[in-house]
Amino acid sequence: MVKCCSAIGCASRCLPNSKLKGLTFHVFPTDENTKRKWVLAMKRLDVNAAGIWEPKKGDVLCSRHFKKTDFDRTAPNIKLKPGVIPSIFDVPSHVKEHSYSVMDSPKKLKHKLDHVISELEDTKRSLRNVLDREKRFQKSLRRTIRELKDECLISQETANRLEAFCWECCQESIEQEYST
Repeated sequence: MVKCCSAIGCASRCLPNSKLKGLTFHVFPTDENTKRKWVLAMKRLDVNAAGIWEPKKGDVLCSRHFKKTDFDRTAPNIKLKPGVIPSIFDVPSHVKEHSYSVMDSPKKLKHKLDHVISELEDTKRSLRNVLDREKRFQKSLRRTIRELKDECLISQETANRLEAFCWECCQESIEQEYST
């Protein structure tokens, strides 16, 4: 099976001619602390687990995500120097706003979440106000229609039509207010 780079937006694949092109692939460190630093440097989330992405046994990063100084080129095989952390990630602009790419600090994300929650609460309050206004309006219209009917200024049929019309008007008013 062909190994692919695990970095978001990177299309590097480990093919027979990769080394000739100067492209090398590196497995994630076994040391948990260093592996965690690699994963955090990638700024990648796991959308299925709703958390930080965790590399599997065969996952790799390509040499494009490391500085030239991160490599030990003295041995016949190019190796990473011990303890280096990948630092070159060019995330495409169309990916930056997606949930699987963490671009903000936890503090900034918390601030954004608080803002969204505040907006949600404001919207709920506004909806309750609209519904209350609509109920008051309906009561007032029904009272007016009843008074007109009681004073024989309109027939029962007209009263029924007006009530139906008022109900439709209230519904359209609510839909228009929340569609804008």
